[in-house]
Amino acid sequence: MKGTIVPIKPEVVVKVIECGPLRIGGHVRIMFSDGSMVIKQRAFICRCGKSSNQPFCDGSHVED
Repeated sequence: MKGTIVPIKPEVVVKVIECGPLRIGGHVRIMFSDGSMVIKQRAFICRCGKSSNQPFCDGSHVED
């Protein structure tokens, strides 16, 4: 199949939301400093540092 391009779906997609969190889609393992872990298909990660649910976004950036 010379010349054929086969599309490959990425395992994880990271989207930067303007003035908002990082949206991570795909099979994601989030490991915490205490050794615990959560597995999600989609996560919104805080970039502003104001979330009371770190590392996840809780919408606190909207108050700015």
